[in-house]
Amino acid sequence: MYMEVSMAEDRKTSTMSNLYRNSMNILDLPDEMLCAILKKLNMVEIFYSLVDVNERFDRLALDSLYIHHLVFVVKPLVKRYSSSIDDQVLEQICRKILPRIWNDVYKLTVEPLSLERVLGIANYPHLHSLSLVNFPAETLLSQLTGK
Repeated sequence: MYMEVSMAEDRKTSTMSNLYRNSMNILDLPDEMLCAILKKLNMVEIFYSLVDVNERFDRLALDSLYIHHLVFVVKPLVKRYSSSIDDQVLEQICRKILPRIWNDVYKLTVEPLSLERVLGIANYPHLHSLSLVNFPAETLLSQLTGK
């Protein structure tokens, strides 16, 4: 009986060891594959989750080809409901990330709750397109006229 238990434990340990040795980590993927994955994800979530994790993720997430069009709109889980960026997430992005990349931004897409904070961070000297999403008429009018 002891022999059976011991052999079963040995097989379990051997299997776990093989799984650990054969498991793949996201860091094992080539840059090209990681870039393809990043293109499918929401930019806000990428900035919040991957920037400052390690140098490689910084290089990929903050690549000038990727960040030339910043989209600060979170797609809602249900189509009928609008969604905006969590305040803490937006604060971190505005404080830590935008000051590092403002010079590489050519297009911005923002919603009402992020407009002032995102535009207030920098001058964006290369910005040539600003898309406003989910703006109620009153909010848009007050933003454009300053009243």
